[in-house]
Amino acid sequence: MEPDKQIRSSSGNRGGAGNVARPVESCRPGITSLSLALLAIIGSLGLAGAAGLANATQFNPPALDGYSLADEHDADGDGDGVKETHIQQYYNAAGDSIYSMTTNGHLWAWSLETKGESTSGPQNYVIRDSNCDGVFDEVYSLEDKYYLPDCVKN
Repeated sequence: MEPDKQIRSSSGNRGGAGNVARPVESCRPGITSLSLALLAIIGSLGLAGAAGLANATQFNPPALDGYSLADEHDADGDGDGVKETHIQQYYNAAGDSIYSMTTNGHLWAWSLETKGESTSGPQNYVIRDSNCDGVFDEVYSLEDKYYLPDCVKN
């Protein structure tokens, strides 16, 4: 995880009922260095007690069922003043929202925020693909800041 982070997810990223940061079963048995690093990240976010999160090595994107695209805009994802990250924001009838973040054609993060829930835990999170392999392998609370991964930069 990069020490400096730019995009903030607490700008209204709310997601819906039934969307939970669900781990995807790893095809590699045992604990790997990635698993240990992810456990450290999750523990530092106070999410270790959330159902299934502490043992995950990858996370599923939130389901868009019941959501409608409400806004699209570009944002600065690395702090250089250039708005290179395309953000799509989806809302459901309850006011919950999901954001997707794409740079140079690579979707690298999803944010889910459930209205009325705390800003961390399985109903409120950001998942990030840290190395452009298509696996969302990092999880953040909604209060954390994060940069786009180096692999999507030109």
